[in-house]
Amino acid sequence: MIPRVGGTRFRLFPAFAEDMPPDTVEIPSPAGSIGPGPSDHALYVADAAAKSEPYEPPDYGPPYRGSLLLPALPDQAGHFDHLPLDTPQFLAAHQFGSMRYTLDIWERYLGHPIEWWDRDEHPRTELIPVVDWPNAQSGPGFLETGIWKGPDGSMQPYALNFDVIAHETGHQILFSQVGVPSMDKISAPFLAFHESFSDLVALTAVMHFPSVLTRLLEQTRGNLYVLNLVNRIAETSAHTQIRLAANTTTMAEVADIELAPDGSWIDPTGENRNQHWIAAPLTGAIFDVLVEIYQDRLVASGLIPHDANAQGWTREEVEDAFTDLNQVFSSALTRFNEEFAAVIGSARDAVGLALAHVMLSIRPEELSFEEVAARFLESMLEQGYGPLMPAMLAHFLWRGIDPSPFLQFRPVPLPGRSMRRAGRFSVQISPCHGGCAGCSPGGALHASQMIRAAHANGVHRRKVSG
Repeated sequence: MIPRVGGTRFRLFPAFAEDMPPDTVEIPSPAGSIGPGPSDHALYVADAAAKSEPYEPPDYGPPYRGSLLLPALPDQAGHFDHLPLDTPQFLAAHQFGSMRYTLDIWERYLGHPIEWWDRDEHPRTELIPVVDWPNAQSGPGFLETGIWKGPDGSMQPYALNFDVIAHETGHQILFSQVGVPSMDKISAPFLAFHESFSDLVALTAVMHFPSVLTRLLEQTRGNLYVLNLVNRIAETSAHTQIRLAANTTTMAEVADIELAPDGSWIDPTGENRNQHWIAAPLTGAIFDVLVEIYQDRLVASGLIPHDANAQGWTREEVEDAFTDLNQVFSSALTRFNEEFAAVIGSARDAVGLALAHVMLSIRPEELSFEEVAARFLESMLEQGYGPLMPAMLAHFLWRGIDPSPFLQFRPVPLPGRSMRRAGRFSVQISPCHGGCAGCSPGGALHASQMIRAAHANGVHRRKVSG
């Protein structure tokens, strides 16, 4: 991505739970164009002094009518990077800056400004940094964050968790770009798609922080499947996170989860699984594609030897190879750290552009993971990743997602070494067709109520070894 200059500075924590210091970022809004709050043409912070309950649309929603704390004010040059970290004003600026930073990244991937799906009723989105509530949510005209509470009594405002804010922003982006089906067409795949893509919006956004790419390489020594601050989505401590992008979930494992007519979820296992679990195979497959591109580019760039070409390897084979060659990769990272980071950035942008293509080429009615995967691969082909198509396709097939009925090119088996997961293919290309998905906000109010993202303490957090 081309860096922008001349904008407004904010300090943002890319990974607060990692004890990383905040990065100073510059969003493209010209210095002086963002007012007190902060606030601009599309967003405004209402820093509630004591909001004890989350919004419950349509009965309870913005604008907030209670007492407010003093707003965050820009400095004389129009920037917000001067605010002390331990003040409510910094919290407000951090929430605003995180959402604006995410929107800027995704406007560039999409190729156009993002207009709110409910702009006629809510021309600006209200941001509330602190609600006395262990969760976060976005909905018609608002995004609000509560407080995560750890088992040891520790507390963390979600307004300082960039991933959580970017995830909620992802829901708003999807409403605006994909639209919402009518009530009788809202399905489990649609809701799970929303969760998966909102996680991926957050994942690609956080990878734009240079400090994140540096820490990523320090943590992984080049193996992106190692648990790290990127694939641990919405990390809340050194050992906990809300979801994992590098998961091994397949569609067969979540096939028994059903959406009831009243919008509740039926889980015969009694584990209260819902759309977040159904989303995991799609998220995992796309993360696998990101790693596939990264590993292929490492070889193509000469950063790792050709006999370490990991195209088509299983997760276990990748981990074994990186362990065996740890000294080689550590030496390469020391000498070529910037080159490794550039390769990660290239893979990130390829995935971001493919996700944007999906948003612009599917419609919410009858949405399926198979069609989403097909449109994703379609973009990868258009970006010039045809040689990697066999491996990319295999990642989806291994998860139980078969895009073949929706593909505009035909996979053909090739003789020779078989793929370790699902066979080796070549591709025959035929013209693609697309079209922009229309935004249908009529049903979005109901869908947004159903898509409250469960960041709540203990809901989707899993323990991992350190």
